[in-house]
Amino acid sequence: MSDYYHHFLSSMAGVGGQPNPNPLDGSQPIPQAPIATGAPGIPNPYQSLGYFTGFPEPIMFNAPKAQRSRRKSAPGLDHIKHRRTRSGCYTCRSRRVKCDENHPVCERCRKGKRECVYPEPAPPKGSGGASKDSSGPSQQTSPSSSRGDDDDEVDPDLKLDPIMDEDEEEPESATTQTSMPSFPIRRSSTASSFGLQRVTSRHRQESETPSFDGNMSSSSPSVSTGTVGVLTPNTIHGTDIPYVTPGQRPDWSFLPHELQFYLGYYYDNITSYHYCMVGDVDDFFRTILTSAASRNEALLYAVVGFAAYHHALANPNGHINEFLQYYNRSVSLLLSFLKKKEKHSITTLLTILQLATIEEYLGDWVNLTGHQRAALEVLVQLFTPQTIVQTPLGRMVMKWYSRFDVFIGIMGSAPTTLPRAWFTTMVEYTEAQVAADPNNMVWMIETCVARLRLISMEMSILFGKGANQELTQSEYTDEHDRFTEELLSWKDRWDAMLSDPAYVVTGLTSNRAPDPSDIVNPLAERVLFRPPLFAATILTCEWHSISLMHGSQSASEMSEETVASLREHAYAICQICATVEAWPQSPDGSLIVLHPCLAIAALFLPRDDRHHMWIRKKLALLEAMGYISPITMRKRMAELFEDKNCIRWWLPNDEGFTPIIQNIRAFADERNAAAHSAQGDNVRQIRNVFSKMQLGPGQQNMRVKRE
Repeated sequence: MSDYYHHFLSSMAGVGGQPNPNPLDGSQPIPQAPIATGAPGIPNPYQSLGYFTGFPEPIMFNAPKAQRSRRKSAPGLDHIKHRRTRSGCYTCRSRRVKCDENHPVCERCRKGKRECVYPEPAPPKGSGGASKDSSGPSQQTSPSSSRGDDDDEVDPDLKLDPIMDEDEEEPESATTQTSMPSFPIRRSSTASSFGLQRVTSRHRQESETPSFDGNMSSSSPSVSTGTVGVLTPNTIHGTDIPYVTPGQRPDWSFLPHELQFYLGYYYDNITSYHYCMVGDVDDFFRTILTSAASRNEALLYAVVGFAAYHHALANPNGHINEFLQYYNRSVSLLLSFLKKKEKHSITTLLTILQLATIEEYLGDWVNLTGHQRAALEVLVQLFTPQTIVQTPLGRMVMKWYSRFDVFIGIMGSAPTTLPRAWFTTMVEYTEAQVAADPNNMVWMIETCVARLRLISMEMSILFGKGANQELTQSEYTDEHDRFTEELLSWKDRWDAMLSDPAYVVTGLTSNRAPDPSDIVNPLAERVLFRPPLFAATILTCEWHSISLMHGSQSASEMSEETVASLREHAYAICQICATVEAWPQSPDGSLIVLHPCLAIAALFLPRDDRHHMWIRKKLALLEAMGYISPITMRKRMAELFEDKNCIRWWLPNDEGFTPIIQNIRAFADERNAAAHSAQGDNVRQIRNVFSKMQLGPGQQNMRVKRE
């Protein structure tokens, strides 16, 4: 792994480097990326969607120039350790600021009216850890702390807890517990207390063979790349990940009580939609990912942290530290592993992708792009376009990474980092599954997903070439017209089975009175389909949003007909979002996956108070679910809505702005500002993407070319 990722991880959690100053503590404004007006030669009369979201172009996370110069003049700098407190409060550590360690509340937390939680004092040497009679929530040592000359290794306190005794009670069901769980503190000095063995990982997985039912072939031995773990017929080939039949709950009984609790909560409440994935044919997230997490500490804490984040949001008494302690430990453990220069494994890649998903929820696209670059390094070491489709694990890794790749490429007006062959191979594989089982609706949907992802990837290339003036206007127009036909063809090839009326949701009712502010009827018939075709509804919404992106990128000014067509797509997105919200049986997380579609649709709706308030209510709902809008996006939307109060919260009088959301917002805003500041020298100018909207006061309609 390149050194940039070591520096990047260190700056994220405050491990192994000087803490970054916090721009929000003083009068320093939050840095804003410069805005381009579009590629010369292609008319771009409106500001970009990248502008609306505050999205920076993908960043090369090399150290700033000044830091590089210092390293050249001081060859031994990497071995110099900065002494910092290890007893400051968790809040200051997470914010990467100095804590004065005043008890019970430090001065920074007192002034900022923040929750101030200190780690419990370490037990005396030889005491065997804290007593199991300790009361209150477990407070574990933060990985943000420094240990001076021992920074290259993880503090023993960061290791996982010992195996539960056989006579200990099983944790209460995560689905029924409503308050923050209180666990006794248990510490262990070695990772082996879990009974976990460090395991082998192959450099590439050429020998894996496809298996439609989710089973992995284990006909060939693994190639040793380090300390070898024993593989059994019940493990996924090439790893030590236990094979679990889709739909069957994995065995976590050897893990500590609190980790079992959160993995149970994850299994019962988190779906592929929380990862903005349309479909999970192999039950990857509930079975494969959680099984993998039980065999790797960094991944375990990343998955548990994601579960703890959602648990805190669902808990009226939830606290942000419920999530932070696990998130920080995952980052610290991953950094420690990378410093050892060992071969990367599939669990390393999964850890990076899970951390990237957490960054997306926190609205931190700067840090997310850092994870994306690291994930690419590992992905191309472990897989080829041909081997990645051969197992359920590989296919979901491809879907997971390529989603980030395509979105960042389109938003940054740049080509995807993965070449076209990776996308076409996925299309060919899914089409082969449909050919083998023509009546399998799940594989039909997977094929539609792969085709739409391929179209999006090629669109990012076109947008990048247009922004870089690599095409004449005539060439750009020809390519744009070709994609128009591609999108229409994608819809025309929609199999009739994916619109089977037997699965249509009908008879929607609501206890609330009709809302005159609704811009669509949330109880409309024939909008949603029941599982397994619910994913087709989500995919249809994505098609509308991609059609909006494409239609807004015409090389000429839009005609009235084009504007009307784009607005139809926007209303279709709003209709699906409203009906998904209204249907009581909508899968968990299904509104999260629609967030990007809704944000795009907002730009093409009429600009009046009624439409603006409807969108604001939906953005507030999504933040209540944990999908935080970065402050830069809120500023841009405040311009669109002509209401600066949106910067603080979407709704008047702080309606729905709960304490937990306020705490997460404050944490995310300060962290994102620090990330932008730390990488400011590396952020290139945003290129113009989705460049067809005006924001200025009084500009109430999209500019059109009148015939």
